[in-house]
Amino acid sequence: MEAVRHALIRRNILKLYALQALQGAIVLIPVLIPFYQSNGIPLTQVYLLEAIFSIQVLLLEIPTGYIADRWGRRNTLIAATFFWCSGWICYAAGHSFGTFMIGELLMGLGVSLYSGTIEAMTYDSLLEMGETDRYRRVAGHQAFLTFITEAGASILGGFIAFWSLRAAAWTTAGMILVAFLISLTLVEPRRHKQLEEKEHLRALRRTITHTLVENIPLRSIIVLHSIIATMTLCLFWFTQPYQMAVGLPVEFFGIAHAVIVTAGAFASRETHRLAQRIDDRLFLLLIAFAVVLCYAALGAVTALWGISFFLIGRIAWGFLSPLTSDMVNRMTTSDVRATVLSIRAMGSRILFACSIPFFGLIADRSGSLSPVFFLMVIIGGMSLSCVFLLMQPVWERIPE
Repeated sequence: MEAVRHALIRRNILKLYALQALQGAIVLIPVLIPFYQSNGIPLTQVYLLEAIFSIQVLLLEIPTGYIADRWGRRNTLIAATFFWCSGWICYAAGHSFGTFMIGELLMGLGVSLYSGTIEAMTYDSLLEMGETDRYRRVAGHQAFLTFITEAGASILGGFIAFWSLRAAAWTTAGMILVAFLISLTLVEPRRHKQLEEKEHLRALRRTITHTLVENIPLRSIIVLHSIIATMTLCLFWFTQPYQMAVGLPVEFFGIAHAVIVTAGAFASRETHRLAQRIDDRLFLLLIAFAVVLCYAALGAVTALWGISFFLIGRIAWGFLSPLTSDMVNRMTTSDVRATVLSIRAMGSRILFACSIPFFGLIADRSGSLSPVFFLMVIIGGMSLSCVFLLMQPVWERIPE
């Protein structure tokens, strides 16, 4: 029986690879801004929709992580992919701000349930097989598949959009439906530690307090990840407006996005190898510096070749996600792992939700992205410098 169980858990890893790959199968992504504009949605409302999405994810991030720890990873992923698919169906059928908002709310619920759960299930599956030392490599390969799929979907989306933007939205909904079907076949991994607290609010409060107040090294990694992830996420949302500003034809948006995403994919895949040669502190410092440098360069350059700086930003994100995910996993236990990973994701959602409508307003008022980029250099650079300085006394307490 144990041999059968072991084989099922090993298949879990393969299925989780597939789920991560399909997470990148958003065919509409490279032409999302033109899709909004074809439905009469201005840039300010576009960023407002993303702020609504982020606020919802922010409010649900920790409770849904706790649900995954209580209800089980498999059940949570089934619910996540169901709501995610429903949201994309609303997008594909919608023509107004209100319909897109409903789609964002459904997708926000799905993403909240998804966030932290797939990482926790991956780690616990490896833990049951006694192979947790492979996690950073597995996480890197998962991110690689996500980005490679996103690259392929981007090229496909560019071609489909040339014929019909609406068809690109429906194709995306179909891709996420496949993810829902795969989630139904997952097997729940055993926990090496179960959540014993029966009073849910008390247990949730205890986990949050330990993560953000008592465990200073863990809090430091989460704050650092939140700032860098917010900057890279904003960079993603500035890509298409920048491409439009420099005159890149819409039919090339998919190819450009594919190239950018592919660079990030290879970065994710190689994270575990680089981490063996570079101290984690230096690695994180280099990632942060690269992101700030991208914003400074984009503020100074408005030309087709400036798109290459978005590629550098995506590489930085490709390194960041598996690196910090592994660090957080090693500093937590199975009974609260999904909750803590959700707290990590929540940080970037808070910052993104607070900042992106403001930056969208600046871009609309000024008619240029340069002021936004320079402002990000100042705010992001100062914030990251402060965090790195405050991390110095606790760095030795972070497990290698």
